[in-house]
Amino acid sequence: MRILDYMNSKYDNPATQELLDMTSFMDPRFKVRYISSDKVSDIRARVMSEIEATVSQEQSLSNQDHHGMVPSDVILKKAKKSLGCFFKTSPAPLSSMVLSHAAEAELDSYLVSPTIDSETDPLTWWRLHQVNFPQLSKLARKYLCIPATSSPSERLFSTAGNVVTCQRTCLKPTKVNMLVFLAKT
Repeated sequence: MRILDYMNSKYDNPATQELLDMTSFMDPRFKVRYISSDKVSDIRARVMSEIEATVSQEQSLSNQDHHGMVPSDVILKKAKKSLGCFFKTSPAPLSSMVLSHAAEAELDSYLVSPTIDSETDPLTWWRLHQVNFPQLSKLARKYLCIPATSSPSERLFSTAGNVVTCQRTCLKPTKVNMLVFLAKT
């Protein structure tokens, strides 16, 4: 009973539940299997809006690159120009209507594709199907990279706590990193 109460209190937050629903939706092992049917349309709308936001952000970055604006972290080199570069034209940006239909078709295709075996790695599946679902694969990497538990990071902090004791408080951060690394190998 205490475990159930703990689980209910832990996952009672609507933002947490929405994150879990998005993660389940992007996992090809589950898709909509564990999402309540009344939430599927909301999750679907959120996926569409995130895809459209990603595409518009990529287009704005592409337009900046085509118009001579270079990000500050790029080191400029004088490139050799060939005759063909003078005839090159920048591609016309696709209308939001076309992008919306393409994203909708990609999403529909993903949802009708069969779910995969529960033992299969979903990130490997997305890597293989990145060509078929280019926008969804970016979104999948965003949501499926979240670790399921915080245990590994808690173990690392515990090891660091065992290394940095009251007698060893003057250790430099680089030494602490090396000692924690050695303790975990």
